[in-house]
Parts: sequence; structure tokens; C-alpha cells
Amino acid sequence: MRARRRVLTAAAIVLALVVGLATIGPLLGGSARVPATVPARAQEAPTPTPVPPDRRLVLTYYYYWYDATTGAHLQESAGLRYHPPPTPAASWRSGEWQATQLADMAYAGIDVVLPVYWGFDRPDDQWSPQGLPVLADAWRFLKANGARPPAIGLFLDTAIVDRRDLTTPDGKAWFYANFKDFFTRIPRDEWALVNGQPIVFLFTSDATGAVDQSTFDYVYEHFQADFGVRPYIVREVSWDYPILRWENGQRVRDYSSPIKTENSYIWAASVFGYVDRGGVATVGPGYDDSRIPDRHGGRVTDRQGGAFYRRAFEAAIASGKPLLAIETWNELHEGSSIAETVEYGRRYIELTRELTARFHAAGG
Repeated sequence: MRARRRVLTAAAIVLALVVGLATIGPLLGGSARVPATVPARAQEAPTPTPVPPDRRLVLTYYYYWYDATTGAHLQESAGLRYHPPPTPAASWRSGEWQATQLADMAYAGIDVVLPVYWGFDRPDDQWSPQGLPVLADAWRFLKANGARPPAIGLFLDTAIVDRRDLTTPDGKAWFYANFKDFFTRIPRDEWALVNGQPIVFLFTSDATGAVDQSTFDYVYEHFQADFGVRPYIVREVSWDYPILRWENGQRVRDYSSPIKTENSYIWAASVFGYVDRGGVATVGPGYDDSRIPDRHGGRVTDRQGGAFYRRAFEAAIASGKPLLAIETWNELHEGSSIAETVEYGRRYIELTRELTARFHAAGG
């Protein structure tokens, strides 16, 4: 049953605009915008099913790196497979665009958004830290006006590790600093939680120089000291065993001492469909990176008119796993997006709405 639409008063809208612009404008030189009104579909999020929120959650990876003002990550030469709608223009600087993405996620039945974060210390990727306050204010705008935006967790894109040794004191400190920076920028009442713990997903360990349990113990200890709570870390399965070093281009692992975190998942559901590994079910609509120049022809997994996505979702529901991650919300270069695009319109948003309702109902 759809939530009852609320009529926003002019006074409420003006107040939200004043607060939003006052917060975002100075941060980004006045370039950010908050929406003039809450998108109507933000009021149409499915009614939550009567199960504890920690038990059944749908999550999705959110790429907020696009910037229509500069063309960043939107160049055709970079291999863009699908294209965002022209309005609102896709830009991490725009509160209007970020609010629209959150509203669409809520409509689709998504409980948790996982912004794909590239760290705080990369001069060429300042969208990564600076886009988070814009997201946070867009979230607050929607919430203040009666919508139910998805809670915010962290997806740490560990490609940024760049072969660092995460077992050294400096490596551990740098790794944890990314956790701390992200959760410092997102207000606590916006955090996505499992068992009261803020959610963190890690991308693959492919770019990691060395890692072991002490890396994660350092994160747990310092996060607890800084925030008073232990993070809920969902590692990609490539983090299951320590990496001792690299030899001849191959990782040398220690299979006698498995790494332990709260949960795990497997990446590449958009390529392979549902794979029963890890405690988090993963699904995706298909994949196509054939336009990316350095992929040497790329790889294509046909969407089959939505059938590939539906089969994966049905398998994920049948698994009984209480957490389900959608890969991805809007990765437009690799063709794994379910967000609104020029090519598909809102087709995959509507399909996701149908399938997440079934997933949530299965927990009742």
C-alpha cells in the first residue's frame, strides 16, 4: 500500500530551502542547490513491512561522482554506456540531483544507500569528500518534508588502496582515516545501522598490498574510541584471508588465519547473477563495459529484458539472507545501473519496486 501523500506548505518549503542553502552554499561556493519541492515519488515509498529493520534490508551502491558542471565522469570518450536524464543535471554539487536519487531509491524500496567513497586525500577526486555534505543535506531536506530517504552507509572503494601495506602502523592509520572521515561528514541520525552498528561495505582486495586481522582490529578499536560504537563491516570475499605480500603479480595468502568481520558478500552480481556466497545476497541487472577504452572489448551480460535481474532477485529471496545488495544504482560506464536513464527510463526502478516488496514480505 502506498504511503499517503502529504501536501507541503509553502512555509515548510521555504524553511527547508533556507536551511539547506545556508548549509551547503558556503561549503561549495554557492554552487549546490536543494530542490524547490520534494519529488512526488518521494512520498510513494512502499509502506515498511512489520519486521525489525535489522533483519531485512535492501542496499545499493551509489556513484555520486558525476558532475554536469565540468563533465566529469560523463564524457562519451570515457565509455558512458547509459545516460542520466537531462534534468535535474547529474552533479554531486547539486542537492536537487542528489535528493532526486534518494527519492527514487525510496520509491524503489531501497532501505540503505551506500555512496561509493574514494577517500579524502586525493586532490583529483574532491567530489568524494565534498559531495557527502550535499548528500546529507538532501537527505535531511527529504526527511523534514515527510519523505523516507534510505539511511546512509559507507561503500569504501578499496581501489584507492593502491598496493599499500595495511599491516603497518601507517597503513592501518590511513585505512581507518577513511572510515573516520566518511562518518564525520554524515550526521549520525542519517547512518544506516545493523544491530545498532553503522554499515560499511568494502570493495575487493585486488589493490591491497598486505592485510590481516590486525588491520580490522585497528579499525574496530579506533572507531569505537571515536564514535562509541563498532562498525558493521561487510567485506568482499576476496578479503577472507590475509594477504602477506605480492610475488610475480600474485597475492600470497595465509589460509590458516581467516579474517573475521561482521559479514561478507561477493562482487560481480551484475556479471554472473546470484552466487550463493557470503552472508549478503547480491543481485544486478546485467553488465556492459564494452565502450570503456581500456577494457579491450569489454564484457557484456545481456539484461534479457529484465529477466536476468528478476532471476537473480528470486534466487536472493529464496536464499533467506536478510541483507540484499543491488549492484548498482547508477554505475553508467559499466552498464549495471537500475536508476532512471535515457535508455531505459524508469523501467528498472519499477521492477525493483516490485521485487523489493517481495523481498521485504518474505521476512514477515
